[in-house]
Amino acid sequence: MVKLMCFVRRRAGMSAEEFHEHWRDRHGPLVRDNAAVRRYVRRYEQNHRVGRDYERPAAPDFDGVAVQWFDSFRDFVAMIGDPDFQAVIDDEASFLDRSGTVFVMTDPEIVFVAEGR
Repeated sequence: MVKLMCFVRRRAGMSAEEFHEHWRDRHGPLVRDNAAVRRYVRRYEQNHRVGRDYERPAAPDFDGVAVQWFDSFRDFVAMIGDPDFQAVIDDEASFLDRSGTVFVMTDPEIVFVAEGR
């Protein structure tokens, strides 16, 4: 299992509210219903930035983090090369600053604290 962590930024001229609405209400269902995603992705998460966090001094300017889980790196490569995935890429241009988005592929998480204190 591998995970793709995508630290996302909204495109210039788009408010945080517009970004979060599009990402949640349009892009999320598009990803969920996409044939290539259904073939290769095990899990897709959107982690939206908390509104109050935009007020934090010197905070990074990411608007959220998307996480996609794959059985293998090979499945990730197959998904992005699948013609059905083009619809997802096309939609990203309408709300993401692709040049400011950071992608990191990771191994499964190592949990040190889980549901406890």
